[in-house]
Formats: sequence, structure tokens, C-alpha cells
Amino acid sequence: MKKLLFIVILVLASYHQIDAQTITLVPDETYGKGNDWDKIFDTYYDTLDGRPNGLRKKLVVFDDGKAMVSHANKNRYSLFDANGKFLKDIAIYFADKGKKPRNLQPVDGKLGNLYFTEANNMGDIYLFDDNGLITKELKIKYLAKEMLALDDHHIAIIGGASWGKKWRSLVSILDTKTGKEKTLCDAFEDMSADLKNKNYFIYTESLREDMKGEWQMAIVDGKLIVSNPIDGLVRTYDFNGNKISEKPLDWAPQILSVEEQIALQNARIQDLKDELPRVTDERMLPKYNEWISYCENGIQHIKEPVNMGWFTMAIKGNDGQILFFGDAETAGENTFHAYSVSKGQSVSTGSFQCEDYDLALTKKRFVCHGGYYYGVQVLKDCEGMPLRLVRFRAK
Repeated sequence: MKKLLFIVILVLASYHQIDAQTITLVPDETYGKGNDWDKIFDTYYDTLDGRPNGLRKKLVVFDDGKAMVSHANKNRYSLFDANGKFLKDIAIYFADKGKKPRNLQPVDGKLGNLYFTEANNMGDIYLFDDNGLITKELKIKYLAKEMLALDDHHIAIIGGASWGKKWRSLVSILDTKTGKEKTLCDAFEDMSADLKNKNYFIYTESLREDMKGEWQMAIVDGKLIVSNPIDGLVRTYDFNGNKISEKPLDWAPQILSVEEQIALQNARIQDLKDELPRVTDERMLPKYNEWISYCENGIQHIKEPVNMGWFTMAIKGNDGQILFFGDAETAGENTFHAYSVSKGQSVSTGSFQCEDYDLALTKKRFVCHGGYYYGVQVLKDCEGMPLRLVRFRAK
């Protein structure tokens, strides 16, 4: 899926005329002033090879303006006040000192006064207080990708699980009081493709199948908004999981021509060939050559244009909007449609730019809240630790 974000740039061509804009993000110099970023973000660099791993951090901004940054899988959650001042690091624990939380995941939100972690690969969700004491455990039976607090006891979850010979991606609402779940929508990806019988592989087909599982959700005006890049539908639910409306997005999806698909296929083949000299295990060489052969055979089977969807990422914006991005992770190419939930249509197109920071517009590191834009971002031309928790205003 990441290949798609960097290779396929969605063409955001609207069916109706809307205003385009470039939003310049200006950092609030008072926010987080005086923080020791070298200490707070001391795990930005990987200890093995010295490369940045800051992408693994997760930012959440709560209703009261406080923020929390989770440090990958470490038992460390940094809490900041509404002005960005570092308050403390929280390490979570059980009252039973002999019991340890397993495979810790980032905090995704709050239920009342309790923070909750994303489910780990065993399905464990931990709820803990300001001191880190785990007061409740929840469990789900599938892998979770994203979680949002709807109110004091409902969590919306994007997840996935094996479903026979298919992979099922779903969006559900978990009632944390009863443990009951309600599935809102799902999609299936065929995992039973037999390349020995098929004898070819088409890269764009694989990308499109992956996108079926890229459900996106946001909370806007007290409603849960769910969308999927392949069907281009905006689904609105109340917090009990009752569907309120369903409406198609009002711009054209990206259609890849035969020529564009062949170009992507050839790029994938070249990537595989470039990897061959680095394959040190001779047992893997036949697999690589076989895979290259499948990709080369796939070219002759690319015979018609393919719909690659409407967007790659959707996040909550300000003013009751959702921002549907084409290629958010590529610097300088973060074009989006601003979609008004109340109007049921896109109201503008735009992109973000910033002179001071290298913007990384991912759901983990970029948050719109209360008219501001928050991010865990990299300061340009910085001596020492470049990573910052920053609040931007739009210019």
C-alpha cells in the first residue's frame, strides 16, 4: 500500500468548479516553548543504524487541548498541556506488580478520564489513568489498524481478519461496557490466488485489492464518518452504529491507462532486478527470478484502464470538514479535497506548505483540532534533535 502512496498520485479533478488554495502553516512559537526536545524525543534515531524512526510515533490531541505522543512500542507516553508544555512521561502498569502489559501499542484516545491503547496483536486493549494504572482490559478477536473514541464507552475500530480464503477488512463499533460489537461495513480481498496456475502478476491489480481494506474514519459534528477509496462512498453513522446517510464523493476517481499501468509494472520489475545483487541467500534467488518472470508475464495481460480509487487518506479537518488526500506522504504533493459533511460536497481543493518544517502528513503525525493544525514534525536546518511537537496556524 505504501508503494501506491508514493507512485500513484490521485488526480483530484472535481465535477463542479471549486476554489483551489495553498495553505501555509505557520508554527506557533509559544507552543511547547522551553521543552527539552532532545530528552522528550530521544528515541527518534534508531540505535542500530542511526536512521530516523520518528515515523513510528503517534500523536493524539484530546478535547481539552492536551496532547499525547506515544513512543512506538515502548512503555512511554508523553503528556503535554494545552499550551504544549511537557507535563510527564507515563508508563502503564497493573495493580498486580507481577503482571505486565504485553506488546504495547500507541494511545488512540480517551474514554471519559481513561486513556486507551490500540489493540495489540493479541487483541488486548488497555485503559489507564493519569498515573498509568491499568484499570480495565478489553479484548477483540481481530487485528486493529485504527481506533477512535466516540463517547465515554463506544470505540470505532478499523480492523481485519482472515475469512476463509479471503482477508476481511471491517469497521465496527465496540461497546466497552458490554463488550458487544456492531459491524458497520466491510470489504474482502482474495488471498487464494495461485500464481502457479495463473503464471502472471499485475502490480496495479494487487494495489487495488489492498485499497479495499484502507477504510478511513473521522468524527465530525457528533457523527462517525466512514469512507473507502475504492467505492468512493461517504457513510454517516450515529455513535450506536445506525446509518444516517450514504453519499458518493463528487469528484472523479483516478483512472490509470494501460500505458500508465505498464509503466508501473516495468518500474516494479526494475525494483526486483535491482534487489537481486543484494540477495545473499542463494535459496531466495530462484524465488526472486520466478517473481520477476510473473511480473514480466503480467504485462501482456494489462489490456484495459483500471479505477484506482478516489483518495489514499482521509482525516478530520477543521470547520466540519474531512480532508481527502491524494498523496499526503510525498513532500510538496499533499493535494486534498476539503469535503463539507453538512453540505455533503467538496468545497475546495488545497495543499499544505511550511517553510520551517518538513511536513509529514500522516494520520499518526498530523491532527486538525480547534482551528489549529498539530504535528510531530521535523524542523529544518536544526542542530540536535529535529523532531518537535508543534502547533500551526493557517495563513
